[in-house]
Amino acid sequence: MPSFNVLTDPWIVAQSRDGTLRESSLLEVLERAHELDSLVDAAPTIQLGLYRLLIAFVMDALDLREMDDVGSALARGRFAPSDLQSYADRVGRARFDLFDNEHPFLQNGGASASQEKTKSVAELFFHLPTGTNVVHFHHMNADDHGLSPAVCARALCALSPFMTSGGQGYSPSINGTPPWYVLIRGSSLFRTLLLNCYAATDLGLRHDAPPAWCSDQPVVPKQVQSCRSLLEGLTWRARSVRLLPGDGGVCTYSGKPSAILVRSMLFGPGFKVDGGNWTDPQVAYRTSEKGRLPMRPREDREVWRDTGPLLLLREADYASARGQVRFARPAVVDQLRQLERERYLDTGGKETYEVYGVRADKAKVFEWQYERLTLPEGIGRNSTAGEQAQQGIEMADSVARILGHAVKRAYPRAGVGNEQAFARVVQRAQSQYWSALKRRFTAELLQGLAEQDPDDGAARLHLAAGWNAALRKEGGSALEAAIGPLDSDAEALIQQQDAVAYFRREIARLLDPPETISGQVKRRREGQ
Repeated sequence: MPSFNVLTDPWIVAQSRDGTLRESSLLEVLERAHELDSLVDAAPTIQLGLYRLLIAFVMDALDLREMDDVGSALARGRFAPSDLQSYADRVGRARFDLFDNEHPFLQNGGASASQEKTKSVAELFFHLPTGTNVVHFHHMNADDHGLSPAVCARALCALSPFMTSGGQGYSPSINGTPPWYVLIRGSSLFRTLLLNCYAATDLGLRHDAPPAWCSDQPVVPKQVQSCRSLLEGLTWRARSVRLLPGDGGVCTYSGKPSAILVRSMLFGPGFKVDGGNWTDPQVAYRTSEKGRLPMRPREDREVWRDTGPLLLLREADYASARGQVRFARPAVVDQLRQLERERYLDTGGKETYEVYGVRADKAKVFEWQYERLTLPEGIGRNSTAGEQAQQGIEMADSVARILGHAVKRAYPRAGVGNEQAFARVVQRAQSQYWSALKRRFTAELLQGLAEQDPDDGAARLHLAAGWNAALRKEGGSALEAAIGPLDSDAEALIQQQDAVAYFRREIARLLDPPETISGQVKRRREGQ
């Protein structure tokens, strides 16, 4: 019988601190996690999926049920090989075999899988052309793919966090349309994994439902089911999958020879989550009149502009849009702050986060996104940092809208007759504006918040004034660059002057502080 056991066969690519890449088994990666830097995959969706898998494995193996358990594990400095080996024996090593007949790893075993349709194994990937998926770089038919077990195992890890809806009966995974996922980066893979193990019980989930590899419950297509535990949610089975091993050859994905190739699989709908009380600890949430929804990627919005909701804001910190919208950063970030307060972690140095997302509309995937965000040392001690950062971004959004309207005023007939070309001009101007602000947001606003005494009102006003000056300058520069190449005849110059006057007038209304009563009286007297 074909066999590929993820515990002992190499399939996870990890990077050492000197930059060396090595493909290793699950147990080897965890046993050496304190010596390793990170997990690596060319596809961000798979990379995040691998992290989530190892997080769930560590939480179950070490029985992390409270924050103090995480703190104690961090203090030990490494994962004990004996703990990992005894967990594998307790669960049953056959459950980690991709081709086990009854419990294939992260798949549907036994007779229940035989009800599904046979499809190309390429269906496991977002970026391989299958069905109506667009052909980008892989110019071959879906049925021509033959993938090694190692590649298949990595692809299976991405299904739980990123599976979208896929037509009738094919529901998305537990978070619906894929959200932004926030991963706290530690100084080693060991610390990264533990910092993202959320062990508090305030999410309203019991810990009795096991992860997918321990479950005896077969996947029943389209069955509506509540999520009963964090481990079940981290390994949610949105699809029924059964890999079908075949003769070996060269893997069409990795280009490496393999004794076994998977060319097809049984594939169909999995569990349909009923919503319930599930909260993902790596996801930020936005609460409005529409309810509480995960923060998701948006077209033409870079992730750094959501630094407040993703990294800084607690739900009680700040309400935007006249109190109608609130944000809550991921629960793992709350736990990070608690670990610092309890002295399980040092608070020195910058903080690094990795953010992963897929922008999708039902089954259509537009793009995947990955970015690193860095917070300066000390910003976590400023209790008002999230509020001030979010106010700064909302002010920047307003300036961007004014910039767009100003550009429109400078063009003949406001771009009517060639609206598509005009839209590109506005987009370029706003893109230049945001590009210039990105550096200043990190170097000036966030750094200022890290150095600020939250009880110093004058410091807060000074920082806000400096940020407003940056918005005025960068917005004006973007407007000048957008309208500069226009015609120089009299009519065009008048329109350009009108655009600049409009921009200055609206910016003054937005950014200049209202004049006090005493100031108004003084100005009147001076005028007399």
